[in-house]
Amino acid sequence: SGINAEYGQFVEKLRERNARETAPYEDVFTSFSSLYSTLEQYRGKIKKLDYENLKRQEDIKSIISDPGKKLTENDKNFLALQQENIQLIRQHENTQREMLRMAMKVKDVASKETQIINLEGKCFRLEQENGVLRDEVTTLHLLCKKLDEDNKNLKSENQHMLEKILLHKKEEVDVVNMHNETMKKLKEHQMFYELESARNEDSNSPEQSLGGSGSNSSGGARAGLFSRLFRKSESESDDIDSRHSSASSRCRLYSGPAIIPTKVSNKVEQHSSELYSLTFSYQGTMFATGGADKCIKLWRSSNLPNVDSISTLTGCNAGVMSIDIDEREQYVVAGSNDSAVRLWQVTGGQIRSTFMGHDNKIYSVKFYSHSQKIVSGSHDRTLRLWDVRTSKNIRTIFARSSCHDLAVLSEQGTDIVSGHFDKRLRFWDERQDTSSFEMLLDGRITSLDLSGCGKYLACSCKDASTIKFIDLKLRQAIATFTADGLRLGEHTRCSFSPDGQYIACGSSDGSIFLWNTRTLKREEVPKMHSSAVPVVKWHPMGQAFVSLEKSKKFYVWSDV
Repeated sequence: SGINAEYGQFVEKLRERNARETAPYEDVFTSFSSLYSTLEQYRGKIKKLDYENLKRQEDIKSIISDPGKKLTENDKNFLALQQENIQLIRQHENTQREMLRMAMKVKDVASKETQIINLEGKCFRLEQENGVLRDEVTTLHLLCKKLDEDNKNLKSENQHMLEKILLHKKEEVDVVNMHNETMKKLKEHQMFYELESARNEDSNSPEQSLGGSGSNSSGGARAGLFSRLFRKSESESDDIDSRHSSASSRCRLYSGPAIIPTKVSNKVEQHSSELYSLTFSYQGTMFATGGADKCIKLWRSSNLPNVDSISTLTGCNAGVMSIDIDEREQYVVAGSNDSAVRLWQVTGGQIRSTFMGHDNKIYSVKFYSHSQKIVSGSHDRTLRLWDVRTSKNIRTIFARSSCHDLAVLSEQGTDIVSGHFDKRLRFWDERQDTSSFEMLLDGRITSLDLSGCGKYLACSCKDASTIKFIDLKLRQAIATFTADGLRLGEHTRCSFSPDGQYIACGSSDGSIFLWNTRTLKREEVPKMHSSAVPVVKWHPMGQAFVSLEKSKKFYVWSDV
């Protein structure tokens, strides 16, 4: 708008200049018109005079041819005047022609000046556009400089973090070595003490005092002692290994094979708007639901099908799209349509941290690294990694397409899988900015779910309304599940049963579809919902599952 105003002022000034410089030539043009009409009149007179002159010349010739006839004085004067008049008329005609040439030159000069004005206007517009381009180039240079600085800072921070990790690893190794050394000394002291006790017992035994087979008894006592010590050491070692294995895994607890429930045992309607997300805790003692009413409700699920409300978590400014609960059931993380990731404490329901950085809706959040980190996927085509302790963004990965769901394959973050709008599965290492592997599926990916054994991945595809059963070792789909009537929505989420034997998924018509991953056949589930079912989740014990209905309700399926 500013450029248009300057252009208008410039054109107005050019018009004023044109009027000012063409004004002196208006008399010339008027005189030219008058002279042109006068010239035409003189041309008529010249023709008339030429005719009269021709007649006079004929008379003069007749007089000259007749020597006897004498010219009068008047005839002589007339002839002289006639000749002079002819010369004057010719001079006047030459003058008029010269004036016409001058007028044509003036007209040509005016035309050139008009062209010059137009060219000056064009130059002005080009200068304005050039100025805008220069400003854009300057802005881009500044942006590039800032990005370079950010890149250097990130590299420096990355190097610093690597150094801290190495130092931490070294300290951890030192602590383990010290612990092992301490345990070794304790065992040696304990063995020495028990040997001393056994020797004292042998010296006081009746067999030795009576001179019997004391050596055999002593040897048997020592053998029994060493056997007890070995069994005790082995037991302690197994206990340490089991504790380490338990601390380094996030496997949900379940008991026995999954059972397909055939009836709805409980219906709950506590939310005030549509439901989008549902997740169970790792031990199955509680679960969380969220939706368009901007809140998260926590439910106690240790006595299904009965559920009790624990608390309501608030603070989101838009609908809740994804929820996860940490492995110790102390924190709840959620991503919402207000571009923020929030972390709540289960006890008290207070917001502990808010992670800002995404530019659009957040469709998926997951804990990993023993719940010390969070990964989030957004419609802004990025994945962001967050440190729970410092509440900082530790890495941003550009994924090239809107991310609809995530799955974490390893606690170290070396295998993160993301499902995208462009129909691709992408495998990531949190230490790298580019994907290590990609798979193209037959539709936009709406959800991912990892089997309990960690070997398989279920992936729902909207366009084809199919569920892909993917072998993560082979990194290829080994089966595709579909059915008549299955219609997946934009955010429909499928899930494995805890033992990985079944995959369940809801449909837009209110049906629930379930397939056996071993026989690859569909299992029948009665239709109980009256509207779309966006999420179906199994309880970690495998005896029940919960299904969300968009119309504010969730159903608990159980035969108990």
